[in-house]
Amino acid sequence: MVNEEGLQEVRTTLEADGYELNVQEAGERVAAQIVAGPEACEDCLVPKPLMLTMLQQALGVPESSIDLRYPNED
Repeated sequence: MVNEEGLQEVRTTLEADGYELNVQEAGERVAAQIVAGPEACEDCLVPKPLMLTMLQQALGVPESSIDLRYPNED
């Protein structure tokens, strides 16, 4: 379901700013969690709506099927 090549591109971009992207598929849903590393650039993380659009394009799944969690969200 998920475009692995697109996923790797987003991961590489986030890793350059000190973030890790974890993605799990669960049926028709995709759970994506961004985790901040100790050297993460807080100003480098785009607003959540923009990240959802980027993930939709990169992963090749509908934006409505992505459950995105940002650092420090419970």
